[in-house]
Amino acid sequence: MREASVYWVNTTEHEIHFIDAILSAYDGLANVRRDWRLRDGKMFFKIYVAPGMEDEFEEVMERLRQRAQIGEFSRGEDDEPATGT
Repeated sequence: MREASVYWVNTTEHEIHFIDAILSAYDGLANVRRDWRLRDGKMFFKIYVAPGMEDEFEEVMERLRQRAQIGEFSRGEDDEPATGT
């Protein structure tokens, strides 16, 4: 069984709540965490994406960029250091 993919999304604390609400409507797509890290002065939040759902997640995130303050997002590792929770 494959494990969930980890994505790091550049956004604000306020917007991560909006993103979480939207992603929650897609049953089983993703799990938004409040773990974050700083990279180049930008805040990135961790999101676990269900195995095989990476393409759908990326499509949803691209659509959300039209309505939310979302910068870059990329796949990463679960063991990357987080700054806070």
